Amino acid sequence: MSDAMLIVAALNGTRSRDECPNVPLSADELAREAKRAVDAGAGVVHFHARRRDGTPAFDLVIDDIVGAIRKAVDVPISMTTQRTRQTSLGTITALFDVLRDVPDIATVGVRPPEPDMPAHREEARQILEACERAGVRPEPVVLGVDALADFEVLYNDSLLTRTPFVVVELGPSDGRGSDRISGTPHNVLRMIDACENQFSRFDVVVSGQDEASPIVQAVAAAAGAHVRCGFQDAATLPDGSAATSNAQLVEIAAQLAHSVGRPLMEPADVRALLR
Repeated sequence: MSDAMLIVAALNGTRSRDECPNVPLSADELAREAKRAVDAGAGVVHFHARRRDGTPAFDLVIDDIVGAIRKAVDVPISMTTQRTRQTSLGTITALFDVLRDVPDIATVGVRPPEPDMPAHREEARQILEACERAGVRPEPVVLGVDALADFEVLYNDSLLTRTPFVVVELGPSDGRGSDRISGTPHNVLRMIDACENQFSRFDVVVSGQDEASPIVQAVAAAAGAHVRCGFQDAATLPDGSAATSNAQLVEIAAQLAHSVGRPLMEPADVRALLR
């Protein structure tokens, strides 16, 4: 693990405006939130392309979003490839061939995080092949130890050679309403150890959902891993009050890094990590 800590700002995810009135959806909103998050210490920004009504968008809307964010910040941009059942796999894989401005990184899952979001190893294989054609670096998303075995098969098939880091997504601390393992300190350390044992060449980024988010970040920072935060993971601050921007959540992660003596990863270092 690097001593410097990377903060990935996950700007929106699938969180609704009912849960979080300030969650960004449009290209301009995402660009503004990206700028605030990077100013607060984020080294990568991650987004889900969505329409004004909150539904997922896997079309040229992504060009608008990536272009707007690139004008606002000079950090790597990550997007999701996680689809719902209403979006075909072919739509996702063809997307990378038609975008004018592809993101730097794309998340790829092998296990569905929610029942209406399909994902499996062979689906991941096709998405990884599309990323390779487009020069987009894949970002494996791990929801539990079992997913590491799936990614090992893909790794052995040389489909993860451009991977900069693995993302471990943990659920709420009590595990309710999520297919992810619960975001407890024990599980954070367990997943970091499992990733390091199986994929020692990759850095590890860890995230927790809702009230587990700051707990997961604190343990991951102390253990030498990197962290993800933002509206995708939590809509509230550690004291339970509503967060008004992604930057507020990034600032907390930055404070955690400093509290354990870790500097934040600079943009140049993040780009070196991607190379």
